[in-house]
Amino acid sequence: MLSAAVAQQNLFGTGNALTFRINTSSTDRTYALSYTNPYSTVDGVSRGFDAYVRTYDADSLDVARYKTESVGLGVRYGIPIAEDDRINFGLAIDKTKVTTFSDSPVQYKDFVSSFGNEATSLLATASWARDSRDSFLYPRKGMYQRAFIEAAIPPAEIRYVKASYQHQYWIPLGQVSAIMLNGEAGWAHGYGGKPMPFYKNFHAGGIGSVRGFKQSSLGPQITNTDGTQDTIGGNRRLIANAEYYFPLPGSGRDRSFRLSTFFDAGQVWGADEKVQLSDLRYSAGLAFSWSSPIGPFKLSLGWPLKKEASDETQRFQFQLGSVF
Repeated sequence: MLSAAVAQQNLFGTGNALTFRINTSSTDRTYALSYTNPYSTVDGVSRGFDAYVRTYDADSLDVARYKTESVGLGVRYGIPIAEDDRINFGLAIDKTKVTTFSDSPVQYKDFVSSFGNEATSLLATASWARDSRDSFLYPRKGMYQRAFIEAAIPPAEIRYVKASYQHQYWIPLGQVSAIMLNGEAGWAHGYGGKPMPFYKNFHAGGIGSVRGFKQSSLGPQITNTDGTQDTIGGNRRLIANAEYYFPLPGSGRDRSFRLSTFFDAGQVWGADEKVQLSDLRYSAGLAFSWSSPIGPFKLSLGWPLKKEASDETQRFQFQLGSVF
């Protein structure tokens, strides 16, 4: 996954910010344009506008095959409520075209048959974040919390609610090392008699969740006609990570290069499955991170500690850039 961005933080001397981002990988390509006025009121309330074009193709993952093409336009407001706390509200119009294939799951085809291959949604979002970390790029101490909710609301025909919560805690050790503890939980469901859109499901596996397992490979699976299995995601997700960061030998106090040892756990459950901690998958390994001039670079070597015969593993994984 590669990303690039061009930003002007003081557009025409106004203090407003204009940013253009490109995010591309074997599965996802996004073009996003954002304009933000950080002080639309004297109290520090920010107002921003976003436009994006996004294409997602699951063919290269161990995910049941489908493709989406989305175009969206939205407005958002950010309200500071304390020194480290901020709440955000947004409203966007999203138009998504869904393509299924002959080997796509029956439930995917049934969804398209019921709602058509194009869906226009009115998306309302709200979030709260508290960030007391000592550094955004190279944290060693402090805490980060974020709660986020997205809802497709009337009059759009698609109706769902998707919520997530993350809690991250950094503990400094000595002058340069630190321990990071991270927990994430996600829940989603359709409402008003409408099903949850399958392309909004949660996934897990890979960098950012449970390393040592292939990207998006954990969770409910279906068996294809040729006997192979693909994941379809689910409406509930749990992720837990513990990581010990220490400097690269010879780098001194330079925190842009860091080595780490990690322990990951996580799983995704479908709507008809009971959440059981015994279903969690575990992995451990070594990682390297570098804040490069073109974006954060992450490399990991992971070993699954608990896996089932149907799980897809991948010990060596890397990422260049950030998902947005």
